[in-house]
Amino acid sequence: MASSRRYLDVLTGLRFLAAAHIGAYHVYHMVFTGTEAPPGLHGLLDSGYVSVGFFFVLSGFILGYHHLERPPDTREARKAFWVARFARLYPLYALGLALAAPAFFKGLHAAWVEAPGELWRLDGALVLAPLLMQSWVPWTALAWNGAGWSLAVEAAFYAVFPFLAVRLGQTGPRALAVGAVAAYALALVLPVLYLLVDPDHGPASSYHSGPWMRALRFNPLARLPEFILGLLAGRYFLLRADAAPRARPVVLTALGVFILAVLMGSASLPFPLLHNGLLAPVFAALFVLLPRSQGLMASVLASRPLRFLGEASYSLYILHMPLLFTWKSVMKRLDVPSTSVGAVAVLTVGVVVLCVAAHQWVEKPARRWIRARWAERAARRAEAGIQPLA
Repeated sequence: MASSRRYLDVLTGLRFLAAAHIGAYHVYHMVFTGTEAPPGLHGLLDSGYVSVGFFFVLSGFILGYHHLERPPDTREARKAFWVARFARLYPLYALGLALAAPAFFKGLHAAWVEAPGELWRLDGALVLAPLLMQSWVPWTALAWNGAGWSLAVEAAFYAVFPFLAVRLGQTGPRALAVGAVAAYALALVLPVLYLLVDPDHGPASSYHSGPWMRALRFNPLARLPEFILGLLAGRYFLLRADAAPRARPVVLTALGVFILAVLMGSASLPFPLLHNGLLAPVFAALFVLLPRSQGLMASVLASRPLRFLGEASYSLYILHMPLLFTWKSVMKRLDVPSTSVGAVAVLTVGVVVLCVAAHQWVEKPARRWIRARWAERAARRAEAGIQPLA
C-alpha cells in the first residue's frame, strides 16, 4: 500500500502540470490572438496539444497498474468497471457541456442565419457530444465543449479495455517489448502517411487543419496505440515492481530536459507526428521511472500542493475552455483589455479556484452517488439470487 500511495502521489502531481500546459496553450491562442512569444516560449505554449497525448498514455498506464493483474473478465466485472469510469468522468463532462451551451447554441443560431448549408456540421454534435461520440466524426469533434473530444476518445478506450486486459494481463517481458515497438509504430504510421500523401493539400497546425487532419487528430482508432503503449508500460511496471532498482535522478532529469527541449522546438517538428504520439515512449518511460525515484523531481511532484491540484486536474481540463469563453465575454462587456497582467491573473486564479470547487462539490459527490447506486443494485441482485454471467 505504501508503494502504491507514493506512485499515485507522484503521478497525481504530474497530471496537474500536463493539465496546466493544455490550459496555457488555450490561453495563448484565445487570449493573446495575433501575439507571438519568443521562439522557445512560443514552442512551449504552442505545443499544449502534446499533453493530451500524455494523458492517453497515462490513462493506459494507470488502468494497467490497477487492473491487469485482476482484469474485469466477467460480465458483472466489466459492468462495474464501466460504471466506475462513467462515475469518474461524466458528471464534470456534463457540467462542461452545460457551461459551454450558451456559446454553442449561439453558434448554431448564427450558422442557421448566415450559412444554413453548413448547419449539419454542428447540429450532429447535439446528439453525439452528450453520448461521448463526437470524436468519431471530424467536423463535430471540437463542437460544443472543445476539450471534450479527448473524453470521447477515452470513452472508446474504456469500452475496449476489459477485453484488452484479459489478453495483456499475462504478457511476459519479451512480448511486452515487441508489443511496445508495434504500438509505437502503429501510432506513427498514420501521421507518416498523412505527411507523404498530404490529402488536405495545405499546412497543418493545431488551429488550422482539413478534414483528414481532423480525423487523424481526433479519431479514437488513430489514438488507440498511445493508450495501448501505456497499458504495456503499466504491465512492465508491475512485473518489475519488486526487482527493479531505484531510478537515478539524473535519468529523470535527462527525460525532463528532453521533453522540454522537444516542446520548445515544436515549431520545427512535423505537427502530425508530434500531435499523435511522437513522445509517447518517453512519457511511458517517465511513468515507469518516477515512482521508483527518491530525487528532487519526485519529491516536488508528490508534495501536498501539487497533489491537491493534481486531484482537480480533470476538472481543470474539462472546464477551462467554457470558463475561458465566459471570461472573454465579460472582459469585452467591461471594455477591459484581456491581455493585461491583472486580467490574466484574475483569469488564472479564478479558473483554478472554480475548478477545485467543482472537483470538491460536483465531481466527488456525484462519483460517490453513482457508485453507491450501482452497489445497491448489485446487492439487490445478489439478494434475489441472480448469478452474474461470465
